[in-house]
Amino acid sequence: MSMESMKTMNCEIYTAGQSANKLQPGDFILTHHTTAPARVIRAGQFLRYHGKLRTFSHWNHAALVVDTKGTLVEAVGRGVSYGHIDDYCDVEYYLVRTKLSKSNQQQVVAAASSFLNDAYGWPTIISLTIELLTGIKIQFGDPNSIICSALVAQCLWAGGIIFNTNTYRMMPADLAAAFDVVCKS
Repeated sequence: MSMESMKTMNCEIYTAGQSANKLQPGDFILTHHTTAPARVIRAGQFLRYHGKLRTFSHWNHAALVVDTKGTLVEAVGRGVSYGHIDDYCDVEYYLVRTKLSKSNQQQVVAAASSFLNDAYGWPTIISLTIELLTGIKIQFGDPNSIICSALVAQCLWAGGIIFNTNTYRMMPADLAAAFDVVCKS
């Protein structure tokens, strides 16, 4: 799937108290938290994005839908694990509908399952922070760890969505930019 066709995907906004329905594997959410690590991620993205792209720095978390019941696979501080869309009922999130074919959905779910129990990508966060602060592109990490947005990007890549950047280093803002998800609030 090309970058241009990704920009025509549907995006739905769910405010606190609302719950998404009719979920499909391969859909994903973008949201923002106010914890200290989340603020660091947003600040770093704010440094990376300029001009019209700055609006994408609003997002600091992404999670992947893996079934029609709202089960998510996400990378959080404790590692890659299952979650549920209802875990986000108290915050605003944007649901991106990727409209993948059944076979591509199966590939996305298989990829997501392969990441379960991996550690959170703190080394990747550190290398991205160095890059954002200095401009020096340095990459290091643990091969059995991943950050939230890279998890979503890698799984979507397995389902046939190709990005113009290294998916393991994609931040939530990179996903938002790839799918043209502009914060309305």
